Amino acid sequence: MSVTRKHARHKLPVQLFYDNQHLKLIDFSLGGAGAELGNILPPDSGSTLKLVLIFPYNGENVGWEISAKVVRVDPKNNFIAFEFIEDESFKKFSLAFYEEMRKKGII
Repeated sequence: MSVTRKHARHKLPVQLFYDNQHLKLIDFSLGGAGAELGNILPPDSGSTLKLVLIFPYNGENVGWEISAKVVRVDPKNNFIAFEFIEDESFKKFSLAFYEEMRKKGII
């Protein structure tokens, strides 16, 4: 099964936490994220869970807890992919964060 995201992927300074464990972010998009599994026990593909995302925004670290669907788990390649289940507030914030990253030349 091949899963492709609908949004452009970027290397952004976003911190991602699952089950109180920091996961090394590989890429981030408006619709989801890819990360290294590290030492966590991987959740089942297709499951819905809570993630905590920390964004550097306006000189502060802004945290969001968001629901996400696990769309790919690949222990062999140390990879997990999430699709965000967004709400309007998160979408609005994400667009503002992207605008700040554009102004800084990161994307």
